Amino acid sequence: MIRTECFNLVHIQYTPELYGRSPWMKLFPAASVILGGPPVIVTPHTLVGGYPSATVLAPLLVGFSRRIICPNDEVAYLISRYLPFLRRRVRPIPIGSNIPGPPTAPASTRRATRVDLGLDEGMILLSHFGFAYPGKGLETLLGALAALHAAGTPFRLAVIGSVWPGAEAYAEQLQTLSRNLGLNDHVQWLGRCSRERVAALLSASDIYVVPYDDGISSRRGTLMAGVVHGLPIISTYPARPSRWFRDGENVLLVPPKDEAALTEAILEMIASPDLRQRLRQGIQELACTFSWPRIAEATAAVYREVCP
Repeated sequence: MIRTECFNLVHIQYTPELYGRSPWMKLFPAASVILGGPPVIVTPHTLVGGYPSATVLAPLLVGFSRRIICPNDEVAYLISRYLPFLRRRVRPIPIGSNIPGPPTAPASTRRATRVDLGLDEGMILLSHFGFAYPGKGLETLLGALAALHAAGTPFRLAVIGSVWPGAEAYAEQLQTLSRNLGLNDHVQWLGRCSRERVAALLSASDIYVVPYDDGISSRRGTLMAGVVHGLPIISTYPARPSRWFRDGENVLLVPPKDEAALTEAILEMIASPDLRQRLRQGIQELACTFSWPRIAEATAAVYREVCP
């Protein structure tokens, strides 16, 4: 079909988990070159993982692609470190958020949403958004909140998002842990929400907490939701330095899986409106980098490189 339709190029959005164990997608760029098909561009959101054959065949996927759009530092590092001859084909273009940005009337939306949650204006609302599955750092977050509760710090946490398919038992364990830690009155499990509802909840939030086990990364669409809303963000140190996220300037970072450090960071954020405002300003300056118009413009420029 690709040959008969006379496409100018093919752009593959790739993660190992989305294409199963079949090797055909990893071999597609090579087949297109051999059979005289259109040039291929690939955006590998993750390059390895999922299953062993994905790692083995990853060099074929990127090696026969005319351009490699790297949406995060992890993929760019892997190519630079293990496939340095492909560096000239790399174009760094991040992903954006699938959640709408702040509403047109943010103050009234904030008030209405907080009333709906049963919160007065003075209560600090923490939020965490995304599918529930291991690796999001929710156990660490609950442990930190238990320490806040024991210290008498008032707060509320809104956990927004449904359960990843297959992780239902894990989600039940999280809620059991929350109850055992005495957090029933402090944590609201809101489950699946519409995109508009998520945007309203983020607009009502004071602090966005996403303590990923593997560190902050621009590959996280859930992180982008907090970025486009200009929220003060607490997350975790990345495995490798990030070109975008700077501790103390536009985010506050702690070591992964460190309950004590996360507790201290949340307390610091709650106690300092000046810190929250500084981080808001820093992340708002960065937000345009992750806007869809800028992403579309940069992607179109790559298309023109390949098909002038």
